[in-house]
Amino acid sequence: MNAPRWWQMQWHWIAPESGEAAIGEDERIGSARQQRQIASLRLTVVWLSLLGTIAAMYLAKALIVPVLLALFLALSLNPLVASLTRRWLPRALVAMLVMGAGLAVVVLVVIAVAEPAQHWIDRAPEAARLLTPRMRAVTQQIEAAGRATQSLTGARAAGTPSPVLFDVWDAVAAAPRLVVSLFGVVLLVYFLLVYGEDLLRRIASLNTSFASRRNTVDIVRVMQHEISRYLFTTTTINTLVGAGATLIAFACGIPDPALWGVMALLLNFIPYFGPLCMTVLFVLLGLLTYPKFGPALTPASLFAALVIVEGQFLSPLVLGRRLKLDPLMILLWLMLLGWLWGALGIVVAVPLLVALKIVCQRVAGWDWFARLLG
Repeated sequence: MNAPRWWQMQWHWIAPESGEAAIGEDERIGSARQQRQIASLRLTVVWLSLLGTIAAMYLAKALIVPVLLALFLALSLNPLVASLTRRWLPRALVAMLVMGAGLAVVVLVVIAVAEPAQHWIDRAPEAARLLTPRMRAVTQQIEAAGRATQSLTGARAAGTPSPVLFDVWDAVAAAPRLVVSLFGVVLLVYFLLVYGEDLLRRIASLNTSFASRRNTVDIVRVMQHEISRYLFTTTTINTLVGAGATLIAFACGIPDPALWGVMALLLNFIPYFGPLCMTVLFVLLGLLTYPKFGPALTPASLFAALVIVEGQFLSPLVLGRRLKLDPLMILLWLMLLGWLWGALGIVVAVPLLVALKIVCQRVAGWDWFARLLG
């Protein structure tokens, strides 16, 4: 009689435990499956958000690019305007004087290089005819590759017009839009300099907690300081590169050296691609100036050495490591914004990347992106 009672007692204590274990195992499997589904859904949302952002950036480039350009210019000029405003000068007057001085410098540079630039544009067909025999060894290989490609893809039908690379009427039609965009950028920079501080206070007041308001103001202040420092330092370094290019052109006997100095200054704002384009331009100018191929490479070699010294020693020494960015990320970012926004996208690419790094360093959960940028 005792044996069955003993087995009943054992079954009474074992059966519930095994059932609870089975239920617990099912719950763990269901929880793991649910977590995987949530992670997959989160990843899908992230990718869809990324694609939507890229599409919006492409479709709204006519609005986004001028606003970004004006914002970076205002952030760069705001410390100067703020320091002069503290000397009992009206902020609106200081902003007008600072922008007037900057525009005067730009206009003087344009006037100085406009005539030589027009001369070289008019001379371009003649220069192409002079360069063709000297580049025959290279062009023959390119033509052979072109003929091979054409034989594979099929010859162009007879009578089909060649594509037009540059249409004068398109340029004339785009000129009013360019003027309106430039005027809008100038006007937006002025209003940001005058009313930007009040706008920042109103944006910060939208946050409910004091810590959030302080973090917002801190992000804008740091961004203003770092971008202003970056742009002014980069402009100074590029001015030195432009002066060096002018001296190289003058020493090598290339006509209109000031024009090439201004070109080097402007192109050096574009990392990697700008100095490369200027080096190629010096190769062409050397071929037009010297009859032999060896001396013709002298201007390009000197400019390449100047750019290497600037990029490897001068810029890292002056800018330091706080704004150091990964070269691969800069290259990918330039390609992306160049594809989305064209030439102006390449111009605003690096300041925008600096701003993104500053914001991500101070926003919780995005510090990984700042570390990824370098």
